Amino acid sequence: MKHILLCSAMLGLAAAPAMAAPHTTAPAQASTAAASYPMATFMGSWTVRAEVPAFTVAGNKAMGPAARLLVTVPEVYASNIGESRFSLAQKTGSSWSGSQNGTTMTMTLISPNAGHILITSKNGHKVDVPLYRNDP
Repeated sequence: MKHILLCSAMLGLAAAPAMAAPHTTAPAQASTAAASYPMATFMGSWTVRAEVPAFTVAGNKAMGPAARLLVTVPEVYASNIGESRFSLAQKTGSSWSGSQNGTTMTMTLISPNAGHILITSKNGHKVDVPLYRNDP
């Protein structure tokens, strides 16, 4: 009987610190971590639909801060915004941006095959174009 009481007392003492410890949770991970895409992922032909002319994106051979994406805007959009070509510099791992005569273009990738272009003019007019890869 003495051993049973001693054993139960020891188990009670052993469990007490564990029960007294505050409940902790793992820190929340940033679920919206921004993806980073290499320059080559942006290059190619991008369009809204197959029957709409495509935006053509090419890259220069420079590396680092001198790297540029050269975007050719289809005539259907160029006639409205007044610019047919843009030179974009990298802003984040998934976004490139550049200005031409008061008009700013920002190209952002959502995935390697989907993205969007936002064109903003100095008078506040905006054109937001969702894009999908159109490479054959």
